Amino acid sequence: MARFRFVVPALAMVLLGYSTANAHDRKESEPWSGGGHVGSPLLPEAGRILDFSAENVALLAWLSSEDITGVAQSTNDVWGYVSPSGREYAIIGLEYGTAFIEVTDPLNPKVIKTINGGSSIWRDMAVYDEYAYSVTEAAWIVPPNATVFFGVGIQVIDLRKIDKGKVKIVNRVTDLGLTTVHNITINPDSGYAYLSGSNLAGGGLVAVDLSDPANPVVEPGNWSDSYVHDVLVLSYVKGKHAGREIAFAFAGRLGIAIIDVTDKANMFTIDILTYPGLAYSHSGAIDRRNKYLYANDELDELNGNVETSTTYLFKIKDFENSRYLGSFSTGVTTIDHNSIVRGNWLYQANYESGLRVYNIKRPKRPRQKAFFDTFPDDDHVGFNGAWGVFAGFPSGVVLISDIQRGLFVLLPPG
Repeated sequence: MARFRFVVPALAMVLLGYSTANAHDRKESEPWSGGGHVGSPLLPEAGRILDFSAENVALLAWLSSEDITGVAQSTNDVWGYVSPSGREYAIIGLEYGTAFIEVTDPLNPKVIKTINGGSSIWRDMAVYDEYAYSVTEAAWIVPPNATVFFGVGIQVIDLRKIDKGKVKIVNRVTDLGLTTVHNITINPDSGYAYLSGSNLAGGGLVAVDLSDPANPVVEPGNWSDSYVHDVLVLSYVKGKHAGREIAFAFAGRLGIAIIDVTDKANMFTIDILTYPGLAYSHSGAIDRRNKYLYANDELDELNGNVETSTTYLFKIKDFENSRYLGSFSTGVTTIDHNSIVRGNWLYQANYESGLRVYNIKRPKRPRQKAFFDTFPDDDHVGFNGAWGVFAGFPSGVVLISDIQRGLFVLLPPG
């Protein structure tokens, strides 16, 4: 039996003399040991649900990592999948793999399976057709010579029988030497996935052809002007930009790079957006009309550039003439992390202050309407608490992943 000692990528980088380009490099508190809550909806009473401060949100279920796997471990990103039959599933990243959980009955989630994938505090998932794609920065050291092996490439997971309780890995993509990936984003309109923060192209933008969803192909062309942490990609079908595919790449200290990715062999920069308080452009969300971009910076609070969790707003209707419009804040001294838009609502995972829900019917004047604090310990500028958010289910159920406490199934406004 091979003996492996798993390590997170940041440690492996240090051992090799490199430095990671990620803004956050650790979790600060240990995973929650114990169970969550299932079986009945809970509403706020005197501003709380269980130990969590909350307003205008129902807690439908809470699964800790122990509930999911039997072992307390950290949790990272979350995504969702709706099968052809209409059943809804959470896909959540764990320190040691990717878990699939049915939430069709949101009061009684059912764990389907966990797919192993190395040890990492970073994992990201996306779905195209009836396949899930899981990526990670997992690394491991094999003694006695401390040989370091990185990553699993892209794990391709077949969801075609998930309604029968079956999911399985059918492929592992390592084209062109691909090993580690920080984030994966899919543009369903073009049938391409985009990798950011991988070991290719200096961590820049890499395209993956999903024409055959079970057998993705990594394109040789890329955009390598900067490390990219995350990306949003749009296909334009009408107007003067019809036929063009445009990426909004959150490129850390550089800002937000607007990149034409129509020709995968010739990606080129259109513009670089910056904003007051820029420290580390991390991620964002685009409104349903593709007119406005809501951007999250992961280090502006930590560096003291702003005092409270701040989101930056850009007008991008004409991406060749995009501009910064202003910012808004939760008013809480924590770090905003990831966001998603559904309809007229912006759902945002803020590390130590949990889910924040904004009405963006008037895009330039967002109004916070609800919250659920998944990290009741405190509200500090730290890397604990809410990591990811998914709000794409027809049911209106929203998923929040919390680093320490696992998966929350919520029903907020929207």
